[in-house]
Amino acid sequence: MKNWSIATRLFVGQLCLVLVAVSALAVALTLDAKNQAEREAQDRMLSLSAALAVDPFVIESVQSPDPTALLQPFAQSVMEFAAVDYVTIMDTEGTRYTHRYLSEIGGTFAGPIAEALAGHAVNQMRDGPLGPTIRGIAPVRDADGKVIALVSTGVTVARNNSLLVTRIPLILAISSILLVGGAFVALGLRRYLNRVTLGQGPEEIAQMYALYDAVLHTVDDGMLLLGRDGKLVLHNDRARELLGLSAEPAATSAAGDARTQIPEDLINVLAGGDVVDNEVVSVGDRILLVSRREVRPERGIGAALGTVVVLRDRTELLQLSTELDTVHTMADALRAQTHEHANKLHTMVTLVELGRGEEAVRFAASDLRRGEVLADQLLDAVEEPAISALLLGKSAQAEERDLEFSVVSEGRIRAGALDPHDAVTILGNLIDNAMDAAAEQESPDDRWVEVELIASTEQVVCVVSDGGAGLGGASSEEILRRGYTSKRSDSFGRGIGLALVAQAVRRARGTLHFEDGASRGQGTRCTVVLPMQEEE
Repeated sequence: MKNWSIATRLFVGQLCLVLVAVSALAVALTLDAKNQAEREAQDRMLSLSAALAVDPFVIESVQSPDPTALLQPFAQSVMEFAAVDYVTIMDTEGTRYTHRYLSEIGGTFAGPIAEALAGHAVNQMRDGPLGPTIRGIAPVRDADGKVIALVSTGVTVARNNSLLVTRIPLILAISSILLVGGAFVALGLRRYLNRVTLGQGPEEIAQMYALYDAVLHTVDDGMLLLGRDGKLVLHNDRARELLGLSAEPAATSAAGDARTQIPEDLINVLAGGDVVDNEVVSVGDRILLVSRREVRPERGIGAALGTVVVLRDRTELLQLSTELDTVHTMADALRAQTHEHANKLHTMVTLVELGRGEEAVRFAASDLRRGEVLADQLLDAVEEPAISALLLGKSAQAEERDLEFSVVSEGRIRAGALDPHDAVTILGNLIDNAMDAAAEQESPDDRWVEVELIASTEQVVCVVSDGGAGLGGASSEEILRRGYTSKRSDSFGRGIGLALVAQAVRRARGTLHFEDGASRGQGTRCTVVLPMQEEE
């Protein structure tokens, strides 16, 4: 029995319960039938005695000189016709005029007769010459109403019980129907429980729960378990940390109630029915990769039992990746500039060797002025070195990719006005997206990127525009809801850049807005408004 599944244990238990219930019902029906048979016998004997007591023949015969000679044949015929065991007619002293056994005639009636002599018809169950009998006694009255004799009719208890046998088949039929019906119900419940518990016993389920719960709360990834109806059943410590959930969700709470702390982007992922792999979702200050799988019984057959959602925190990794990309951009720009300067230096040396010193000077001065224009502009407008270095690096990168890159500034962004990490994340990702979109255009007129920096005493407005294909009709909300990219390839990490941008803007308490300018011959225009930080 220890190895029995929950379904088998409940089936055996229910079957035993059905057997006990049916047995108790059969006994109750038998006892009830017996009591009913006794009541019917009492009523029949009392009615027969009362009928014989008012029979004119009986009244006349008990007043005759030899009542036995007249009444004994009559009593015999009544016993045969009415199917009773005895008909006894007696005088007021209890002396029998008639009886089934002739030897008992003239003897004294076995049983009290005082109540009958008082004029009442009564029932009795007494022992007599025939054994225990169910009897009825009625007084016989003369024309003046005086009790002149008594009539008693009866049937033996054994004979009355034999009549009960005719009801036993009905009781057995009812019991059998109930037993078979209960067995089928128990069998159906067993099959259902066997299916939902996968044939596991309670000890196995308890052990599995303990092991799975230990694993659930020790893994580094956040995990959410949802029921069939979408209710949040369980989550581990890491998920509570990532999403700020309460300590223990109630399994009976509505999914909507349990998800009031979960961002709308994640709710949309949880509500979907498709498999999700590493979907980018921005939650507060974190960037999460969300995977969603439905849980099905063994071999994947049958309806889904629920859903498992895995949350992986990639915030720090993506921030480091963004910073590394920025460093790579600057390194590439320096490498390109080094290569370009080497070519220009070689050109100037050759001009000097050819005796054209003045042309070499003019060439060097021209190159110096052209390189200093953007640097001087950035130094005048941006005091934050990280932002200046980023824009210079992007300018060199754009030149390598044959893109027109321009920076328009108004006002002055003082050092410390913006968080350098947030500013690099925002501008770097927006410029990268703009350059990728512009690079896909074939016309030279559309291969451009423009950065506007407008600073006031309270805020900084950063506008990044490009000559790409635009947003394709997508709104700002749609772009930021699931991540957006101008790249055509559907690679891993798609949309992470904009997710980081949105996160950095929220962290800085700014605003982010996209405009589709394709109808005006422009690409995408992204506007970021960031409040100035107070001077320390």
